[in-house]
Amino acid sequence: MDQLPIVGGMLSSLSGTLSENTPSIHAGGKRMIGYFTNWETSHFPPSMIPVDELTHLNYAFAKVNKETGEVTLSDPHTDTEVHFKPHSSDEEVNPEQAGHNLFGCLGALYLMKKHNRNLKVMLSIGGATFSTAFENIEFIHWRNSFVQTAVKLVEDLGLDGLDIDFEFPKNEQQAGYYAQLIHALRLDLDELARRVHQPKGQYLLSIAAPCGEDKMKIMQNKIKDMDHNLDFWNLMAYDFAGSWSKVTDHQANLFGTGSQDLSVDKAVKFYQNHGVNSSKLVIGMPLYGRTFEHTHGMGKPFNGSKTIPYMSLPPHDAKVHNDTHLGASYCYDAQKKELISYDTPQIAKEKTEYIEKHNLGGAMFWELAGDKAHNNADSLVKIVKGKIGNLEKRQDELKYPNSKYDNLKGGMSGQ
Repeated sequence: MDQLPIVGGMLSSLSGTLSENTPSIHAGGKRMIGYFTNWETSHFPPSMIPVDELTHLNYAFAKVNKETGEVTLSDPHTDTEVHFKPHSSDEEVNPEQAGHNLFGCLGALYLMKKHNRNLKVMLSIGGATFSTAFENIEFIHWRNSFVQTAVKLVEDLGLDGLDIDFEFPKNEQQAGYYAQLIHALRLDLDELARRVHQPKGQYLLSIAAPCGEDKMKIMQNKIKDMDHNLDFWNLMAYDFAGSWSKVTDHQANLFGTGSQDLSVDKAVKFYQNHGVNSSKLVIGMPLYGRTFEHTHGMGKPFNGSKTIPYMSLPPHDAKVHNDTHLGASYCYDAQKKELISYDTPQIAKEKTEYIEKHNLGGAMFWELAGDKAHNNADSLVKIVKGKIGNLEKRQDELKYPNSKYDNLKGGMSGQ
């Protein structure tokens, strides 16, 4: 590809020295972060989100134009047009109401923010499907466009921040450009706060961070630079095993048996050793299981693998195994010869105790549609919320005077 077109924006310094840490608005307490996906709304609409259990909701995913870097919504109809009923709310935007109004999932989430002022909604950009667009991250005009359009979405859609999910930088050079992108986003988010008379740090910035050793090592020299500009890190502490593995194994184990094993604890220590404060590390937990078909048990060869939502686990005839030494669990059906690695309620509690013991930043869930019903005692989100201690208290933002949607312009101030 030749030179990319120049896209105007507020970007002031994409290259050069990264800024000092942007002071966040201190809140204390643990974060409870859930990913909500716009492709599951037929059976998991916004009204089913357990908003009272969460401090942050990451809306997945916005996409990126590979050539220009422009960030756009991946499903505008679902995101901004469908008339979803808000959660536990009598308030609803009247379709006949005059003006150009925000509907869709994002419109419903905005109304939820009015009723739970501790719920921050963030737009997650990228993910496994859309991360191929990041291959042009080295071009300054691509990054310029990314920043300008992403921050404009915060303003237009009534968001509290951005969550970047680049899976994954291929080399140290790409990691360096990723750090520059994060720095530029921080600058423009803080500039947005200044323009609308909000305190510096009002708009949040996080990333979905890798936990595989090779992926972490690629980023290691830029972790400290990125940390200066991030409010927290969502550790993707799952998918340690799957269809790519040679034998069945745990996909989200808390500890390992050897120095080569992937584990939550190993990833936590890696980020800590590279300068990230424990309170900014949020531990991801899977609301799904990974199956291993045609196998004789743990550590054995298999043939075939898929994912299955936690709400369907364990299967009726499968025997559940909890390994509290490893902080891992699975079930096995000897007749079907099927093993499923997933987090049971017991292991979710153990991980929560680990978060408390090590003063970590909280828990993250991928993704909310996979959990058992909220009134089910085995709902992992409910279990973790009940054990995690005091939640972070930090008010969301409701006033977006420059939004393109009329019903967001007059919202009450977040201050």
